[in-house]
Amino acid sequence: MPQTTITPVFSAEEIAARVSELASAIRADAGQAEIFFLCILKGASIFLADLLRSVSGDVSYGFIDVVRDAEDNSTADALEIDFLSFTDIRARHVFVLKDVVNTGIIENYLLSQLRMHAPSTLRLVALLDRPDARTVDVRTDFHGFTISEGVFAGYGLEHERRFANLPFLGRVDLQ
Repeated sequence: MPQTTITPVFSAEEIAARVSELASAIRADAGQAEIFFLCILKGASIFLADLLRSVSGDVSYGFIDVVRDAEDNSTADALEIDFLSFTDIRARHVFVLKDVVNTGIIENYLLSQLRMHAPSTLRLVALLDRPDARTVDVRTDFHGFTISEGVFAGYGLEHERRFANLPFLGRVDLQ
Protein backbone atom coordinates (compact mmCIF):
# COMPACT_ATOMS: atom_id res chain seq x y z
CA MET A 1 0.00 0.00 0.00
CA PRO A 2 1.47 3.38 -0.96
CA GLN A 3 2.39 5.92 1.70
CA THR A 4 0.04 8.93 1.69
CA THR A 5 1.26 12.38 2.62
CA ILE A 6 -0.68 15.62 2.60
CA THR A 7 1.22 18.68 1.41
CA PRO A 8 -0.32 21.85 2.86
CA VAL A 9 -1.59 24.29 0.22
CA PHE A 10 -3.97 26.54 2.16
CA SER A 11 -3.20 27.12 5.84
CA ALA A 12 -5.77 27.27 8.64
CA GLU A 13 -5.18 31.02 8.81
CA GLU A 14 -5.73 31.47 5.06
CA ILE A 15 -8.93 29.43 5.28
CA ALA A 16 -10.23 31.45 8.24
CA ALA A 17 -9.53 34.74 6.45
CA ARG A 18 -11.19 33.53 3.25
CA VAL A 19 -14.27 32.23 5.11
CA SER A 20 -14.62 35.65 6.74
CA GLU A 21 -14.44 37.33 3.30
CA LEU A 22 -17.01 34.90 1.90
CA ALA A 23 -19.34 35.55 4.84
CA SER A 24 -19.23 39.30 4.14
CA ALA A 25 -19.82 38.78 0.42
CA ILE A 26 -22.73 36.40 1.02
CA ARG A 27 -24.33 38.79 3.51
CA ALA A 28 -23.94 41.65 1.00
CA ASP A 29 -25.57 39.49 -1.70
CA ALA A 30 -28.56 38.59 0.48
CA GLY A 31 -28.93 42.02 2.07
CA GLN A 32 -30.75 41.85 5.39
CA ALA A 33 -32.80 38.80 4.35
CA GLU A 34 -32.46 35.47 6.11
CA ILE A 35 -29.85 33.22 4.53
CA PHE A 36 -30.45 29.50 4.17
CA PHE A 37 -27.34 27.37 3.74
CA LEU A 38 -27.93 23.98 2.13
CA CYS A 39 -24.83 21.92 2.88
CA ILE A 40 -23.89 18.96 0.69
CA LEU A 41 -22.53 16.29 3.01
CA LYS A 42 -20.12 15.48 4.15
CA GLY A 43 -17.12 17.35 2.83
CA ALA A 44 -18.63 20.82 3.27
CA SER A 45 -19.70 20.34 6.90
CA ILE A 46 -16.67 22.05 8.50
CA PHE A 47 -16.97 24.85 5.92
CA LEU A 48 -20.63 25.25 6.91
CA ALA A 49 -19.81 25.43 10.62
CA ASP A 50 -17.23 28.16 10.14
CA LEU A 51 -19.38 30.09 7.67
CA LEU A 52 -22.37 29.97 10.04
CA ARG A 53 -20.31 31.58 12.79
CA SER A 54 -19.01 34.25 10.42
CA VAL A 55 -22.22 35.48 8.77
CA SER A 56 -24.13 38.19 10.57
CA GLY A 57 -27.92 38.40 10.76
CA ASP A 58 -30.50 35.66 10.36
CA VAL A 59 -29.09 32.37 9.10
CA SER A 60 -30.48 28.84 9.02
CA TYR A 61 -29.25 25.65 7.43
CA GLY A 62 -30.08 22.18 6.22
CA PHE A 63 -28.27 19.18 4.83
CA ILE A 64 -28.42 17.28 1.60
CA ASP A 65 -26.63 14.07 0.71
CA VAL A 66 -25.72 13.12 -2.83
CA VAL A 67 -25.28 9.40 -3.30
CA ARG A 68 -23.02 8.50 -6.21
CA ASP A 69 -22.11 5.28 -7.93
CA ALA A 70 -19.15 4.15 -5.82
CA GLU A 71 -17.97 1.85 -8.60
CA ASP A 72 -17.76 4.58 -11.25
CA ASN A 73 -16.04 7.78 -10.18
CA SER A 74 -15.34 8.81 -13.78
CA THR A 75 -18.87 10.04 -14.55
CA ALA A 76 -19.72 11.59 -11.17
CA ASP A 77 -23.41 10.92 -11.80
CA ALA A 78 -25.76 11.35 -8.88
CA LEU A 79 -27.83 8.25 -8.20
CA GLU A 80 -29.89 9.76 -5.42
CA ILE A 81 -30.31 13.10 -3.69
CA ASP A 82 -31.56 12.99 -0.11
CA PHE A 83 -32.79 16.06 1.75
CA LEU A 84 -31.80 15.11 5.27
CA SER A 85 -33.63 18.03 6.80
CA PHE A 86 -36.25 19.17 4.32
CA THR A 87 -37.07 22.83 4.43
CA ASP A 88 -39.35 24.75 2.12
CA ILE A 89 -37.02 27.00 0.11
CA ARG A 90 -39.74 28.93 -1.72
CA ALA A 91 -38.90 32.67 -1.75
CA ARG A 92 -35.77 32.10 0.39
CA HIS A 93 -32.16 33.10 -0.23
CA VAL A 94 -30.52 29.70 -0.68
CA PHE A 95 -26.77 29.17 -0.76
CA VAL A 96 -25.72 25.62 -1.67
CA LEU A 97 -22.39 24.72 -0.04
CA LYS A 98 -20.10 22.21 -1.76
CA ASP A 99 -16.61 21.09 -0.81
CA VAL A 100 -15.13 20.81 -4.32
CA VAL A 101 -16.78 21.67 -7.64
CA ASN A 102 -15.07 19.70 -10.41
CA THR A 103 -17.07 18.60 -13.46
CA GLY A 104 -20.20 20.46 -12.37
CA ILE A 105 -22.49 17.56 -13.34
CA ILE A 106 -23.96 16.97 -9.90
CA GLU A 107 -24.15 20.67 -9.08
CA ASN A 108 -25.89 21.45 -12.36
CA TYR A 109 -28.48 18.74 -11.75
CA LEU A 110 -29.00 19.74 -8.13
CA LEU A 111 -29.40 23.44 -8.94
CA SER A 112 -31.95 22.66 -11.66
CA GLN A 113 -33.95 20.56 -9.18
CA LEU A 114 -33.80 23.28 -6.52
CA ARG A 115 -34.92 25.99 -8.99
CA MET A 116 -38.23 24.12 -9.33
CA HIS A 117 -38.92 25.01 -5.67
CA ALA A 118 -38.82 28.76 -6.49
CA PRO A 119 -36.19 30.16 -4.15
CA SER A 120 -35.79 33.93 -4.19
CA THR A 121 -32.11 33.45 -4.99
CA LEU A 122 -30.05 30.33 -5.52
CA ARG A 123 -26.28 30.51 -5.26
CA LEU A 124 -23.52 27.89 -5.45
CA VAL A 125 -20.70 28.29 -2.93
CA ALA A 126 -17.62 26.07 -3.23
CA LEU A 127 -14.77 25.74 -0.81
CA LEU A 128 -12.56 24.64 -3.72
CA ASP A 129 -13.40 25.46 -7.32
CA ARG A 130 -11.79 23.69 -10.27
CA PRO A 131 -13.23 25.42 -13.35
CA ASP A 132 -10.78 23.71 -15.76
CA ALA A 133 -12.42 20.35 -14.95
CA ARG A 134 -15.96 21.39 -15.98
CA THR A 135 -17.80 19.19 -18.43
CA VAL A 136 -21.06 21.17 -18.11
CA ASP A 137 -21.73 24.89 -17.97
CA VAL A 138 -22.01 25.64 -14.27
CA ARG A 139 -20.25 28.36 -12.31
CA THR A 140 -19.74 29.02 -8.67
CA ASP A 141 -21.19 32.25 -7.37
CA PHE A 142 -18.73 32.27 -4.49
CA HIS A 143 -15.67 30.13 -3.83
CA GLY A 144 -12.92 29.93 -1.29
CA PHE A 145 -10.01 28.96 -3.49
CA THR A 146 -9.42 28.07 -7.13
CA ILE A 147 -7.42 24.91 -7.82
CA SER A 148 -6.24 23.43 -11.09
CA GLU A 149 -5.40 19.84 -10.32
CA GLY A 150 -4.94 17.23 -7.66
CA VAL A 151 -6.86 15.59 -4.87
CA PHE A 152 -7.25 17.59 -1.66
CA ALA A 153 -7.82 16.61 1.96
CA GLY A 154 -8.16 18.35 5.30
CA TYR A 155 -10.65 20.88 6.69
CA GLY A 156 -13.45 18.33 6.41
CA LEU A 157 -12.37 16.76 3.11
CA GLU A 158 -11.45 13.10 3.37
CA HIS A 159 -9.11 10.95 1.37
CA GLU A 160 -9.74 7.24 1.87
CA ARG A 161 -11.82 8.10 4.95
CA ARG A 162 -8.89 9.87 6.61
CA PHE A 163 -7.37 13.32 7.00
CA ALA A 164 -10.63 15.30 7.43
CA ASN A 165 -9.37 16.47 10.83
CA LEU A 166 -6.42 18.41 9.42
CA PRO A 167 -6.82 22.15 10.06
CA PHE A 168 -5.44 23.02 6.61
CA LEU A 169 -6.26 22.03 3.03
CA GLY A 170 -3.55 20.01 1.37
CA ARG A 171 -2.77 18.11 -1.78
CA VAL A 172 -2.75 14.33 -1.46
CA ASP A 173 0.57 12.83 -2.52
CA LEU A 174 0.84 9.08 -2.99
CA GLN A 175 4.36 7.65 -2.70
